[in-house]
Amino acid sequence: MQIRTGLLVLGVSILTLAGCARNVGSGAPKAVGPIAPASSVATNGLAGEGVGAQNLANNGPIGGANSGLTAAELAALPTHLRVHFAFNSASMEPQDLPIAAQNAQFMLNHPHVQVRLEGNTDDRGTQEYNLALGERRAESVKQYLESQGVSAARISTVSFGKDNPLCTQNDEACWSRNRRVDFVYSGGYNG
Repeated sequence: MQIRTGLLVLGVSILTLAGCARNVGSGAPKAVGPIAPASSVATNGLAGEGVGAQNLANNGPIGGANSGLTAAELAALPTHLRVHFAFNSASMEPQDLPIAAQNAQFMLNHPHVQVRLEGNTDDRGTQEYNLALGERRAESVKQYLESQGVSAARISTVSFGKDNPLCTQNDEACWSRNRRVDFVYSGGYNG
């Protein structure tokens, strides 16, 4: 009886593992062309807020950086890579809709590029509330990109809540800078 039970458990385990296995590849993005250095002839003239003034190499202490993009893709990056939100809101501000539209157009023009939308909040409120609000903000931008024709498979979201500030002063100017979603691009989409 024990042998039969042992064989049954072994058989179920093998079937379970076989059902979970799938070929997902190496996980490494496939380069489309030469990868541009952080500063190159193709990108030196770019001084827009998204590339120069916003310093999106580090969106915040834990924010990501654009990676795996070719020199042409880096040169074509939208001027702004960040949209902002009102206090306690997951709706994009009207002045940020053109920024989201530029980012959607960039993705449509570069169909192998992926984006991670990083949702952030100011430091007011609980950790749990801010993580949920950051996620709603990122999802709001994702829905907008999808409405413009960008495939959902190319968009991921993450919420840093209040843990990824751009500034730490306790005033409205600082809080408004921290209430944002950052567009972080990576190359090698295969879809």
